[in-house]
Order: sequence, then structure tokens, then C-alpha cells
Amino acid sequence: MIRLRCPAHAKVNLVLRVGPARPDGFHELSTLFAPLDLADDVVVSVGRSPGPVTCRCPGRPELDGPDNLAARAATALLARLGRRDRVDIRIEKRIPVVAGLGGGSADAAAVLRCLARALGVRERHLLAEVALGIGSDVPFFLGSGPAWGAGRGERLRPARLTPGFLVLLYPRAPSLAIRAGDAYRWLDADRGSVVPRRGKASSLRPENDLMAPCVARHPSLRVMLGWLEEVGASAPMMSGSGPTLVGSFSDLRSARGAARRLAGRRLEGAGVEVIVARTLARMRGVSPWKSPRSASSPSTRTS
Repeated sequence: MIRLRCPAHAKVNLVLRVGPARPDGFHELSTLFAPLDLADDVVVSVGRSPGPVTCRCPGRPELDGPDNLAARAATALLARLGRRDRVDIRIEKRIPVVAGLGGGSADAAAVLRCLARALGVRERHLLAEVALGIGSDVPFFLGSGPAWGAGRGERLRPARLTPGFLVLLYPRAPSLAIRAGDAYRWLDADRGSVVPRRGKASSLRPENDLMAPCVARHPSLRVMLGWLEEVGASAPMMSGSGPTLVGSFSDLRSARGAARRLAGRRLEGAGVEVIVARTLARMRGVSPWKSPRSASSPSTRTS
């Protein structure tokens, strides 16, 4: 049995400009993806004998099973290759779920990376096609680092970013969970038939078209934006379809100090998770599995 490990890095959208809905129901996007050092740990074991695809997330039983995007990615790639290898997936979750940070998509891409290594798949276009069939963000996580995304987000070109330090606020209240489909639907409803015209995306000015409609329907998000401003965050904004909010800081010391000031706050009857993270110039790739490290994730959390 081959056993491989791959970190599944979270992402933030430093820019997310949303165009009109397309005939296929998706929207035209111009977005700047930035990977983070916050990452799930994905271990994939591949047997040479036929067997099922299994997926386990210790401590998160609701994420176990075939509906997990990681399991769906493995099943889709095996079907595309006409193979029936046994695949066991184990994911140590560190990225919040339904948070606008791409955790599920990152896990799926990590599994595709591991299977490609184990099965000798070299056709990048094949992996990209399988990835897009799983989710619009998955192709980005097959790349190496920051990228501008167009189309659904799958048309990618590398971007240069100076590594920066962020504080992420993730509200744990179920009432503040936002599904991506709802965020886009709210934006369409608020715009009506008027969609702003924009040129080619290249500006690094923070901007997220989904933030205003989400804040309008969840005013508590405005409270969190105020918290980030209170501790000195630069240009606080929402990542993706939220509800995670992101504030930028000039150095790690400032970010950690802000996180300490924000620790323990509550919103709508639940805690708010505070995470210090750093943007990456390059995502780590697949490596042979070794016994679990005792070291924790480089990202810092408080709650």
C-alpha cells in the first residue's frame, strides 16, 4: 500500500469581482487567490487491490463518508482512469468549514495530488478537468501559489504577492453560516439587471462584491468588521462567500497582538474563532507519509 501526505492550504480572496450570471448558472469572476499557512493535513493510502473509497475526519464525524469533496474527487479520478484501487483518506481538519476559506476544495485537490503521484498520472489537463467537476475553487489548489482567477475561477495566471500577516475571524454561530449559492443569489437580487462593467482585474485594492449583500442580511458581520478596525487591521473584508472576515497587519507581532485583543468575543450566542495566518508564495506539495509530527500547525488560533 502506498501512503502519501499533502497539506491542504486554506485560501483567502484578496479581490473578488463578480460579473453577470452565465447560462450555466455560474458567474464570471475576477479573483485573486492567496494561499495561507493554515492547512488541513491530508493522508491518502492507495491499495493495489480493488476496494472502496473511504474518507474519515477524526473528531468531525459529520464530514466522514462519500459525500466529502475529498472522497468525491478520488472517486471521480478513479472513474476517469477506469481504475478500482482501494483509497483510504484521512483528513485532520484545521480549516473552518463553510467559511469562505476553501477548506473542502483544498482537501479535494490534496487528494488529487496524492493519487496522481501514486498512480503515475502526468496529464495536468486531466487533473484540472476532474478538479473543476468537483468545484470551482479546486483547480486553484492544484497550482503552486497565488493566482488571478477568471471564468468560474478556473482560468488561472500566476500572481506575485508579498507575504503578509492576517487575522481571520470565523463566527461559529450556525445562524451566520453562509452558503456560496445564497451569497451569489443575494448579490443578483440586490443588483437587479445592473451589473457594473470593469476592465481586466489587476489591482490589489481589496474588494469583494459578495460582502455587501451578505452584511446586509447578517448585520453581525458589520460588528466583526468594526472589531478588526478597532485593533488596527488594514482594509478588513470578507473572504469568498464568507462568513470569515480578514484583516491585514504589517508584521506577525501586530497580528498576534490584535488576535489576543479579539480572543473570547462572542456573536449571536456563540464564540468567534480567531486565527493568525500568513499568506504563502508557494504551497507545499505531496510527500511520503511519516508518523504524525508532534508540532502543531504554524497558524495560531484563539477562541
